[in-house]
Amino acid sequence: MLRRLALAISCLVLAGSTYATVDQNESALLVSKFNDLTNQWALISYDLRTYDGLKKYCADHSFRRNVAETLNGIHHYDSLLYERLTVKARFSNNHEIKKVIHQIEAFETKYKAANFSKTLSEECSDQRSLEKNSDELRNDIGMNSYDSQVILLEATLDKYVKNITKLMDHINDHIHHLHID
Repeated sequence: MLRRLALAISCLVLAGSTYATVDQNESALLVSKFNDLTNQWALISYDLRTYDGLKKYCADHSFRRNVAETLNGIHHYDSLLYERLTVKARFSNNHEIKKVIHQIEAFETKYKAANFSKTLSEECSDQRSLEKNSDELRNDIGMNSYDSQVILLEATLDKYVKNITKLMDHINDHIHHLHID
């Protein structure tokens, strides 16, 4: 009888440690994948922050699809991170966990894929209008000139993309310090 009880207990301990190992592996994979997507976004955002990058986004369907897939992947993995962190936050008073949860919530509300797509669609519309009227605008001076309009468009786009990048970098930095298992 004692042997069966000992065997049952050791099976439960083994199953629990196997589950913990699987959970740790999943967490490590989750953090690794988010890190990869953050790095991929860094490369994309480098292009998107310029007027030429905006023109590329507006004209090149494959680049636009790559941007959308990267952002969708980021949103998918940060949602998984969010789920794990909210569970962990219930059992911990760790300020860093709560900070990451807040950053993910901000990212998911302000920069979700639909908002990003809408913002870039508006930027593309402005870019097309600017190019359509470029001959006339090149003769203007001051704020109405072609160059000034390009600078304004770049500044708006740069600010938007930098905000996304900064938030993602903060999330990425914090999750490396947390043990999400």
